[in-house]
Amino acid sequence: MNKLSFYEQVGIVIPGAVFLFVTMFYVPELRNVLGKDGVNLGGLGVFVLIAYAMGHLLGAVGNLIEAAYWRTRGGMPTSWVVGSRPRLLSPEQIVRLEVVVNKRLGLDVKTLRNFDGSAWLPISRQIDADVQTHVKASRIETFNGNYGLNRGLCAAMLVLAFGSLLVQPARWFVSLGLAAMSAVYLYRMHRFGVHYAGELYNQFLLLPLDATASKKVAERRGPEVADHHRSTAADH
Repeated sequence: MNKLSFYEQVGIVIPGAVFLFVTMFYVPELRNVLGKDGVNLGGLGVFVLIAYAMGHLLGAVGNLIEAAYWRTRGGMPTSWVVGSRPRLLSPEQIVRLEVVVNKRLGLDVKTLRNFDGSAWLPISRQIDADVQTHVKASRIETFNGNYGLNRGLCAAMLVLAFGSLLVQPARWFVSLGLAAMSAVYLYRMHRFGVHYAGELYNQFLLLPLDATASKKVAERRGPEVADHHRSTAADH
């Protein structure tokens, strides 16, 4: 297995590990994956592999939560710059964004008011690729990773809440506590999602209008950018 990216570590492995750890209290047999005599290197490796696989399953649940939640908020934060009532950027920044999109990406966007979330999605992904290529976007990667982390933990706590209620219905207060934790992680997911979108567009607006001016930077950062896109393309 290649080295895990930051997003994979925090957005996939950690939620999967937390889910497995809590599940061990309900299914004691699972503790054998760490060895009977405590944690050893081999047992830890098996645990990480299982956590990685479980993290992807939780990611599927997280995708459903994400889709349902942002639908109630008018779409993903990256789409909050389009339509008749943009709310992520100032009016002046919206005008600047239209200019930069046309100049840097070679598009013909007359006004963002004519777009909805689904039509804007491929352009926002192109903006993300452009920023990740030409900017050392550590803050964007941090926000994106923490977004994935909280989405995964929200899904993990929600699944555990339902599972606990099925296994031990008499201890309903445990399920209630897990559901409350899921709500907290959902709130944190919202916060990091907004931070990610805001930072993405702020970085994009700072790029020169001529995309060729950043070509040398892109060539130096090629491997790093490819690794980032491998782990995040499916999420944003």
